[in-house]
Amino acid sequence: MQSTILNILQDSRLCLGTGFCSEQVVSRIDQYLQLLVKWNRKINLTAQKDPQQILSRHVFDSLQYLRVIEPGTRVMDIGSGAGFPGLPLKIIYPDLDLVLVESLRKRCSFLETAVRDMSLKNVEVINLRAEQVGDEYAGQFDAVVLRAVTCVEACLHLASRFVGPLGVVILKKSPEEELKAVYTESGFELQKDVPITSFHGLASNLLVFQKCFT
Repeated sequence: MQSTILNILQDSRLCLGTGFCSEQVVSRIDQYLQLLVKWNRKINLTAQKDPQQILSRHVFDSLQYLRVIEPGTRVMDIGSGAGFPGLPLKIIYPDLDLVLVESLRKRCSFLETAVRDMSLKNVEVINLRAEQVGDEYAGQFDAVVLRAVTCVEACLHLASRFVGPLGVVILKKSPEEELKAVYTESGFELQKDVPITSFHGLASNLLVFQKCFT
């Protein structure tokens, strides 16, 4: 499995340097996949049960976010589920300060186990809906990531209070999404629109929105 992981990390579409393909990175991703497959037998983490399918779909997609996230930043992952994209990002950038927000208790138990077993530092798991997260987290993040399942404007509204000065909200959406006036109405500006391709060739976009502070 580790050779398959290395091949994924070396895929030219991810644009990762050789420094991010170390033995430790490969080993941690392998450990993460083993944990995920084990827990997937008990609770619904992903529809895919095969580790290679999880790797090529979810881990590969998560690593695309590295195009728009800097090392050493503070990141909130809303609706983290099985840890995508947050945990793969943390494995590549161990100096990220990461908060995973997930409303389902069983999924949080998995996330807590994965963080502990992989000895990941500066990772917090919050078992709440994003709307319920306390005000002590308001304005504290350089980046808030969501694998958007609703409209762009609703995602921006959900993430807005957590973004600090110069912070961004990063959404993954299909290229046909209608974006006109979204950023002006929601108090955000579209800073970047990065076309990406899944492992199996499906096109989508990483949308990077910056909050307008007045």
